[in-house]
Amino acid sequence: MNNWMPPFHSGTRAGGKDLQDLRGLARSPFHAFLRKVARPPRPRVKTATPEAPAPAYRMIAAFASSQTWRWLAEYVRHRFGPRHPFQTYQGHGSGIYRLQGDEHGDEVRVALAGDWGTGTDEAALVARQIEGFRAHYTIHLGDVYYMGDGREVAENFLGQPVQGSHFTPIAWPLGSRGSFSLLGNHEMYARGIAYFRHILPSLGEMRNGVSQGQQASFFCLENDDWRVIGIDTGYDSVNWPFIESILEPDCALPPLLIDWLEKTLKPSEDDARGIIVLSHHQYFSAFDHAYPKAATQLATFFKRPVLWFWGHEHRLTIYDKFSVKDGVEAFGRCIGHAGMPVDLAPTTPAHPEVPIVFLDERVYHNDEHLHLGMNGFARLTFRSKQLLVDYVDLHGTCIYTETWTAEDAQLLREDAGPV
Repeated sequence: MNNWMPPFHSGTRAGGKDLQDLRGLARSPFHAFLRKVARPPRPRVKTATPEAPAPAYRMIAAFASSQTWRWLAEYVRHRFGPRHPFQTYQGHGSGIYRLQGDEHGDEVRVALAGDWGTGTDEAALVARQIEGFRAHYTIHLGDVYYMGDGREVAENFLGQPVQGSHFTPIAWPLGSRGSFSLLGNHEMYARGIAYFRHILPSLGEMRNGVSQGQQASFFCLENDDWRVIGIDTGYDSVNWPFIESILEPDCALPPLLIDWLEKTLKPSEDDARGIIVLSHHQYFSAFDHAYPKAATQLATFFKRPVLWFWGHEHRLTIYDKFSVKDGVEAFGRCIGHAGMPVDLAPTTPAHPEVPIVFLDERVYHNDEHLHLGMNGFARLTFRSKQLLVDYVDLHGTCIYTETWTAEDAQLLREDAGPV
């Protein structure tokens, strides 16, 4: 059966990076560096048809003598050396910000997107939808590809032209009240240096139209009814060079972040507000490897269910309440589908014990003729105790919606379902 549809046209720009060069990217710095040097130096011309697709830029190109030396030089330059120091809010406020909307309105709009920093035309379409939402806050859940170094951060996140590049830069859309970003494993492939030095200073609270900077890789946005807590699972997500391809870290929360939770945020069972957790790595998954360590650390502070959004896994999946032994109970929401090629789910889940409520299985008819899922993001609209969450694709179609109420320290899910 031929499911071909005419190639899409973004109507916004040309010259984005191609999905096929990011498809099947293994989660290891070694592989990320290899795939980067194998990528063509400029975007492909989209004139192929499904019957005669454009030739792929073969991975064997990375093993040409000149490319091999470039690959090894890049790997050594970025992977060897100390990580950027972990930053905290000591001497720079508390890291807790007032969640607020327009001056005379009680509605607060927040846009969440994961794994957006690819520079693809699909990422540009998602950014356009975020801008149309007129968000008060925009939050990136982490990952700038391939390894989040200075050039990639400039081109794929800050929208700054890079000398010698033939790709069109793209900027993360800023909220009218503020913007924040979590730290992903890909930024740590370059030891987190560009993330801390360039991404964080471009974000934070917005005052008089100017971003004030985000001091640390964790934060809390709060009002009288809700707390939105961003945690850092990325800083300890990468092992020593070469060993990292064999032993994968558990993405535990750094001790200084735990100290902030205990002494500054001070979660309390007497606090009846609804709790929303944001992270880069998934707490659990029906399809992929999970990272439950952070959930067992958070269980010390939260004795009731939380609503948890994460990225890292490139698909949209809505889960029912679930937990692992000694971990906090959570309604998991995987939204790592903002810019990367979206993985279509296998027929049989690897972890059937994890309860799926909704899975976006639609096929994205793209101009590269790849068999992929749909990119998108999540729109959160707070109205006092009520929270509306819409899951929107890159064309602006709302595919799933749910309504939550924070009542007496509990999260109550009301209307929910596909649109």
